[in-house]
Amino acid sequence: MNKFAIAIILLILGCSSNEAKKNETNYTPKVKTSVTANLCGDYNSLNNKIRDGLIKKDEALKQVQTLLPQLKVYFYKNGGKDIAKSNWIFPIQGYNSKSIGGTNGSGYITTGYDYFDGNKHKGHPAQDIFIADRNQDCLSDVTKKPVNVLSMTGGIVIATETTWDTTSVLRGGKYIWIYDPSSNSFFYYAHNNKVLVHPCDIVKPGDTIATVGRSGLNAFKKRSPTHLHLMQLKLDDTNYPKPIDCYKDLILLKGM
Repeated sequence: MNKFAIAIILLILGCSSNEAKKNETNYTPKVKTSVTANLCGDYNSLNNKIRDGLIKKDEALKQVQTLLPQLKVYFYKNGGKDIAKSNWIFPIQGYNSKSIGGTNGSGYITTGYDYFDGNKHKGHPAQDIFIADRNQDCLSDVTKKPVNVLSMTGGIVIATETTWDTTSVLRGGKYIWIYDPSSNSFFYYAHNNKVLVHPCDIVKPGDTIATVGRSGLNAFKKRSPTHLHLMQLKLDDTNYPKPIDCYKDLILLKGM
């Protein structure tokens, strides 16, 4: 092999090596980074501490104020979009506002509620939406199948509880917290049978997030009809979550 041929081979190998390095530099993994995983895990952990009374209110608020802006950035960077209320979806598939308990939303009672009281909170600042389940097996009396819980809004899943048994004192049972930057609100879906989403999942209206269940300290008792417990907390200027009645929005929503 003459010197000219050797020079050509070395030139080709050099170009290939440079291109490989270039491709390696520009490659962005599509899996969650450790930073993302930590962000999602951090809020879920914080929520657990608040729920279980393991953190003081002022410290909990500081951590909420730190994490929420980061979650908001993550939401928009990963395809999350602002969605108008006119495009929200009724949160139980196959049902509508006629299934809301009480009279004209009378089940909503704020009486001393504070998010930072966790599992020991007072009041019932939520709407309960009941399904047809006379034998309380968490299956529809009509279809004999599980009933899907749908995300009412867009948002990012910030906390979940996926395990529960009848010895637990946890009032919400298997629950989901979703943060919707568009409405600047938390949405809490409780008493689920199966939770189908994970922290940092980004959802849009109509996405299936759970199935309706009977988990929770009082919800599993015979006297309690099978239902979804839905609560909205509006974040004020300090990112303090405060209850807001979503009944007027619910009665206007389309079903799926």
